[in-house]
Amino acid sequence: MTDTTITLYVGSKSTAREKIEAIDALIDAMMLRITEASAGQHATVDEYWMDDGQMKVRTKYRSIADIEKGIEALIKLKHYYVNKHNGRVTVLRDIRGLS
Repeated sequence: MTDTTITLYVGSKSTAREKIEAIDALIDAMMLRITEASAGQHATVDEYWMDDGQMKVRTKYRSIADIEKGIEALIKLKHYYVNKHNGRVTVLRDIRGLS
């Protein structure tokens, strides 16, 4: 197994569904790291990693705020892939349909 970046890890997945699952796993790992730091188990957050059996993802951050920004970016990316997978739909209703 080799160490890789988040970009390579998500990019290695072939379908939008697999990418969504990979992003969810990354977000979960990042949230656990924030929880550990909040509980005082780690004074500072310097690195987090995730091993899914095929690849090891290792990323370094300077603070909890950096991880939060990373999570926000991953959530936006996840929404992109969810929309790509499901498609976007707009429902238009006239006023009679609202009452």
